[in-house]
Amino acid sequence: MDKYTSVTISTYNKTAPEYIAKAQQYAPVEEREKFISLVKPGGKILDAGCGSGRDANYFGSRGFTVTGIDLSDTLLAYANEHAEGNVTFRNMDLRAIKLNTAFDGIWACASLLHLKRDEMLPVLRNFEHMIMPGGTLFLLLKEGEGERMATSSTIQGDTRFFTYYTVPELRMLLGNVGFSVSDIYTWDQHDRNSERPPESWISVFAKK
Repeated sequence: MDKYTSVTISTYNKTAPEYIAKAQQYAPVEEREKFISLVKPGGKILDAGCGSGRDANYFGSRGFTVTGIDLSDTLLAYANEHAEGNVTFRNMDLRAIKLNTAFDGIWACASLLHLKRDEMLPVLRNFEHMIMPGGTLFLLLKEGEGERMATSSTIQGDTRFFTYYTVPELRMLLGNVGFSVSDIYTWDQHDRNSERPPESWISVFAKK
């Protein structure tokens, strides 16, 4: 495992209890509801970078069949403890997904931002191969430029690798692999939760 991924996964493992609690508070509720309205009822969803299983288990509770993948053993252990009956979790690298399933929706919520910029296109291309025609892809990424190790002000010892994107860049990347962007917008996390410092995110919905 490369150093930047190793540091990021180590951080998730070390800070798991606090991260899990924070993640529950910071759930992108409106994006989740929009996503499930776009995926066929009872369809198959891939939660790519599922962490503690927050969203995967929510989708499972709404009748979807969900596969969650992540590299943090600690977060996956928590996810498995709370798994819905139609949700399964696997330790798997986003850059090397091997699943013999065609998905109706792929949910990548604040996960692809931990990849280096030159790794993004191959991952998106693989998503395009795994998703059914008419399927929905959701991405949540940090808005900005560059890539770097960053330390969070909300969790002590929280140092992770991040890549930042712009709206035009994401439109181009998705178009290059065959996705059509149906909705893309920025929002500030402080506006949704006053405890969080100002920081801009990009929500993307795309169709195959």
